[in-house]
Amino acid sequence: MLNQEESPLEDSIQVFYRKTGDVHELKLIVHMRASLPSVAYLLEDVPVYPNWVYRVVESRVVERLSDKELYYYVHIDFPWPLTDRDLIMHSRLSQDPRTRILTYVSTAAPAQLPEKENVIRIRKAHSKWVIAPIGNEMVRVEYYLYSNPGGSLPDWLVNLALDIGPRETMKKMRSLLLIPRYRHVRLAHIRE
Repeated sequence: MLNQEESPLEDSIQVFYRKTGDVHELKLIVHMRASLPSVAYLLEDVPVYPNWVYRVVESRVVERLSDKELYYYVHIDFPWPLTDRDLIMHSRLSQDPRTRILTYVSTAAPAQLPEKENVIRIRKAHSKWVIAPIGNEMVRVEYYLYSNPGGSLPDWLVNLALDIGPRETMKKMRSLLLIPRYRHVRLAHIRE
C-alpha cells in the first residue's frame, strides 16, 4: 500500500508515494473540470509541457507514429548542484469503447535519441494517465509514475518534488484546460 501524503482540501489532490530500492513510485488522484478530448489534447501537446509540468524546461515530439502513438523528449531541471535529467518516452493512448475511459501509457525509450553531455538519461520510467468521465464536464484523473531517476538523490529533493511538484503540475494543468484552445477541442480519435 502506498503511503498517502495529506493535501489541502482546496487542492483536492490525493498524493501517494513509496520508494522501493532505487525506484520511486507516485500516484495522484484529482478531479477537474474538463472533457476527455481536452485532457487528451493537452497530454499530446508535448511542446507546452514546460508551461505546466513541474521543472520541465524542454519538451518536444521525437516521432509521431499516429494520433494515438508517439515518442517524446523531456528535459528536467534539477536544482544545483544536482545534474539535470532527460528522458524519451514511448506513449500510447487507448479508449475503452464502453466506459469511454482514456488510458495514456508511456514507457522509457532511452536509446531513441543520443545522450546529451552533462545530463543524466533516465533509463527506467513508466507512467500511466487514466482519465474517466464523471459527468457535468468533469473528469477523474489518476496519474501513476514508476521511475528510477538515476544517480543518488537527497531526501530533501525527493520531499520537495513530492510536496510541491504534483500539486503545482495539477494546478497548472487545471488552468490550461480552461482556456479555449483546450476547453473547446474535439478530436476524431476520442469519443465523448
